[in-house]
Amino acid sequence: MRRIGLITGFILFSAILLVYSVRAEEQTYCPLCSMNLKMCWKTNHWLTFSDGTRTGYCSIHCASEVFQQRATEIDRWEVTDYDTERLVDARKAHFLIGSNLPGTMTPVSKLAFAAMDTAKTYQEKHGGTVGSLDDALQRALEGRGEDMAMIKEKVAKMSAMGNDLSRKHGCYTCHGEGGSGGKAAAWNSKDFARRMNSRVKVKEAVLGGAHGMEGYGGKITEQELHAITVYLWGRRAP
Repeated sequence: MRRIGLITGFILFSAILLVYSVRAEEQTYCPLCSMNLKMCWKTNHWLTFSDGTRTGYCSIHCASEVFQQRATEIDRWEVTDYDTERLVDARKAHFLIGSNLPGTMTPVSKLAFAAMDTAKTYQEKHGGTVGSLDDALQRALEGRGEDMAMIKEKVAKMSAMGNDLSRKHGCYTCHGEGGSGGKAAAWNSKDFARRMNSRVKVKEAVLGGAHGMEGYGGKITEQELHAITVYLWGRRAP
């Protein structure tokens, strides 16, 4: 009976892991910045919290923000190995910091490798220093101002593109010029802000449609979707 119980327990545990794996695969966007996780897979960080939830983030820039707020709740921290593109234990990984390889949401990349030899090989080719997760986190937190300056510049460009795309795809026909309101809700109204309280919700509404609006899934590219979202979020009431 004891053996049967152990086997049953193992099966249930495996099933739980499978469920979390499926949920992770179903997550499309970073919950903080709404970037598509697959498009920046090589810099992904996945955190498993003490309540059992598992969430993916586009980069250490966004993951470090969560770390500041929920450090004691993080049970497991995974990161994509830049070389193999597989998720590995971030606390055991080696981070190449400040190389000439591009990062995500930062001008100073912090790329993870499971093997020290691989990290050293990349360092020889691309420069930078090799450190631990703690080193990468410290650099991310200290460099947040530098990150935000770069992000602000990119947001301005994406917002201008989003404005043009919103006009091109007829968004202003119902929402009014600049989303100021018309047949459909103004993007800067409190009601709209209440319903669209995250960038991810905005993207889901644009793709799938909402409140009588047709969805644009399959009609716009991921970059166009992100640009429209950035512009709309900038118009949204606080």
